[in-house]
Amino acid sequence: MRKSSKSLTKEGEKQYLGTLTEILGKEVPIAQPKSLIEFPSAPNDNPAARIARNMEIYHTNPWAMVEDGLIWTLDGTDLLNPVKQFPDQPWLKEITMRWMEERFIAVVKSRRMLISWLFCFLHTWLMMFREGASIYFVSQKEEKSDELVKRCTFIYDHIPESEMLKPASKATYCKLAIPGLSSFIMGIPEGARQLAQYTGTALFFDEFAHWDYARETFMAAKPTTEGGGKITLVSSPREGFYKELCFDMIR
Repeated sequence: MRKSSKSLTKEGEKQYLGTLTEILGKEVPIAQPKSLIEFPSAPNDNPAARIARNMEIYHTNPWAMVEDGLIWTLDGTDLLNPVKQFPDQPWLKEITMRWMEERFIAVVKSRRMLISWLFCFLHTWLMMFREGASIYFVSQKEEKSDELVKRCTFIYDHIPESEMLKPASKATYCKLAIPGLSSFIMGIPEGARQLAQYTGTALFFDEFAHWDYARETFMAAKPTTEGGGKITLVSSPREGFYKELCFDMIR
């Protein structure tokens, strides 16, 4: 699994960053927490105090929402218990920490690893806690992007209001928005022309290796990184541009 533009070995770090810099442009620093902050357990307090404390923690630490059991997923293959709590797994937490620290992250996955669900949650968190966030989910087809946005709606709707403040949301086809914060997640299909219309806070490319116009779409995403935004690429493995990108073979 390739987790980010930073190589996991020092030997390949300079080569990898050198080629990616040519594609992504000059790195622009953005305000990001350097790590997930650990907080002490909350005492038995009144609901208002608990919610206030939770909001302070969750603002910088999305994984705390998983640890507190606030995040749920929908497993369509399980007829008896389709609604499941998102698992508090160390490797999923590690990916979360990398995503918090990096502007660009690429993950090679297999099926049923909950990677797409993880990034649906993390971008939902970004929409909730960053006023004015404009987040775009990009898939090969528009209807697939809508399926991802629906996952975000499911996650948001299942966060218990007893544990945190939840601004009113509005869900429509290919879009989930929090009007009071002027933040939203929008689903669009792949393609340079599609993406050139938007400059987002964050972009999430799902099953990127299987796109017909992966290279063109990726190049059209440059304004997002140049402006300090985040790009997340996720896909099952396949020969082509995504493999070249993950293993630094782009010419």
